[in-house]
Order: sequence, then C-alpha cells, then structure tokens
Amino acid sequence: MKITYSIYLFIMLLIAGCNSSEQKTQTTTPNNTEEDELIKVTKTQFEHAKLKLGKADSTNFSEKLTAHGTIDVPPKNKASVSTFFEGYVSNTSLLIGDKVKKGDVLIELSNPEYLSIQQDYAENNAQLKYLASEYQRKKNLLADKVISQKVFEETRSLYKAAQAKDNALQKKITLMRLSHKQVLNGNFSESIKIYAPISGSISKMFVSQGSFVAKSAPIMEIINTEHVHLELKVFEKDIKYLSEGQTIEFQIPEVSDSIHKAYIRLIGAEIESDRSIKVHAHPENEANYFKVGMFVKAMFSVNTQKMLSLPEAAFTDLEGKTYVLRLKETQQDAYYFEKVTVENSLQHNGIKPFIPIDKTSPEDVFLVKGTFDLLSESSGGHSH
Repeated sequence: MKITYSIYLFIMLLIAGCNSSEQKTQTTTPNNTEEDELIKVTKTQFEHAKLKLGKADSTNFSEKLTAHGTIDVPPKNKASVSTFFEGYVSNTSLLIGDKVKKGDVLIELSNPEYLSIQQDYAENNAQLKYLASEYQRKKNLLADKVISQKVFEETRSLYKAAQAKDNALQKKITLMRLSHKQVLNGNFSESIKIYAPISGSISKMFVSQGSFVAKSAPIMEIINTEHVHLELKVFEKDIKYLSEGQTIEFQIPEVSDSIHKAYIRLIGAEIESDRSIKVHAHPENEANYFKVGMFVKAMFSVNTQKMLSLPEAAFTDLEGKTYVLRLKETQQDAYYFEKVTVENSLQHNGIKPFIPIDKTSPEDVFLVKGTFDLLSESSGGHSH
C-alpha cells in the first residue's frame, strides 16, 4: 500500500509540472509572434537600398473627366492662298514646311490675258484724258449757249463711261499687284506674282511648275504656329463642370506622356448633332512639338477634396490587400516596420490618397520608398 501511494503521488506531481510548463509556453508565445510580424532593416541596409521615410501630406484630389480634340490655330493665323486671275505657274521653289514672311513672293503666274488687261487700261486712260478735256470744253460752250443740252449730255456720257472703265481697270491692275505708272508708260508684264498674306510655314501645296491655276482655286496653305490652342469636344452632360478661365490638364498621347496645363478661353454656344459642345482652351506653355492637327486628350477636375497622401511607391498590393509600412521602432543600428492596411485608390501625378483601415496618427512616419521590396521579401520568408 505504501508503494502504491508513492507511485500515485509521483504521477500527480509529474502532471502538475507538465501543466505548469505548458502555461508558461502559452504565456510567452504572443510576444514572439508580435516580434516576428515586425520587419527589421539595419541602417546599413537602409542606406544601401536608398530607402526613404516620410509623413502623410495633405493634397487636393478630384475626379477626372476626359475630353478629346486637336491642336489648332486661330483663323487669322491660317491662310489659303488663291488668285483672282487664272494662269500657268511659271516660277515656284517652295516646299511643304518652308517658312515664309508676309509679303514674300510665293509663285509667279503667266497668261497672255494679263497683257490685254494692261493694254485696255493704258488705252482707256489715254482716251479718258481726251474726253475729260472735251467734256470741259463742251461744258463751257453750253454755258455760253453755243451748243445744245443734248450735245453736252452725249459728251458727258462718254466721259463718265470712260471714267468708270478706268476705275475698274485700275482696280484690276492693283489686284494683279502691278505698277499703274509702269503700265501707263507702256511697260507691260505677262506674269504676275502671288505674295504671302501672312507669315508662317507652308502646310499644303496644290500646284507645281507649269500647272494651270483657275480663278479662286487653292494654290497653297500657310499656317502661323506662333500661337496654338486646343479645340476640344465636351459632351453635353459634362458642360456643368466647365467655366471660362478654368485650368485643365492635357496630353499628346502619340508623342509624350508629359502632362501640360491650359485654361479654358471660350465655351461654345451651340450643342452639335453628336450632343457635344466645342471648348476653346489656351496652353499655358507651348512645347516645341505642338503641331496643328495633333490629337489631344484633356482632363477636367471635378469634386475636388483635400485628403492625406503618400507617394505611390509607399503602397504595395499583397495577397489582395494594399499595405504601407509604418515605422514602429528605431534602434541604434536598425529600423522596425509594421504593415498598415489601407484602401486601394488611383494614383495622380505620382501620389495616392492615404486612407488607412488600421488606426494611425498624424505623427506616424512611413516608408515612402522601397515598400514593395521589403514586403515581397518578408512575405516570402526572407529576413533583412
């Protein structure tokens, strides 16, 4: 009986010791787990990887509406060159892209009809001088009652007709850009010159050496690109968000990802058949590569609100969630970070709204560069 009791007592003490050891293990386990969740980065690693710390800043965020259009120039900066007189191109050396100044000779046209016009002008002008003196003489005779009113009116009619014809022919000579004095002296020209109406670059060319040019037919087009603007089409439902003077952003997608700024100069007064309205905007700064006809994508900001933000590099998507790393502790030789769950959102100009799901403080410091690498390695079982 004494042996049996001793064995029983030994077994009870052994069970109690096991329970005590198990309780100690359970008590220390949470502390070890919390330490394991922290991501350690030595200061040497931090500097070598060029990581960066920062706080959340206050930034204006807004929804973006888009519109499309093209780059254009004002009507006064675009000219279609034509002529009032048909003829054959006798001289031209211009190519598309050539720059010209207002008043430069663009082409020369030749036509025998030009000689006929000049001849008619010279002959009629000589006849006009005779009829003018005859008219004055008959007027004096009528005053002295030497001739009848009928004879005077006949002379007066011939004089006025010649005067009208002279005015018409004189205007033709002016349109031909010829010198009246040279024509009246008998110096006729079988060619006329077409001059540039504005300064700019040749954008289109419709003629070549020897080709025939009809009256009012386009010869070439000149565009002055010293000032360009945006011609945008905005849908009817979005008009309420626009106002003159409003700042917008735009891109030239086929050329560059750069974002430029412009301001709305004019808003059209009529809705077009596709339920859109034209919006005229001026770029704040005109890049060298802006060319007439380029496709433009414009962005309008609506519903602007101020929110906390962090650089886009501070956010990382992992296993269906979005995280940032908050600095938990700084020691002499290392930094310790913890994951903070945040809402995913769209970036704007390299920053994103900081909308934490976990509790945070305005004084919190975050890793703003290198987050993806740290979280990727820590989730893969690697230590820093």
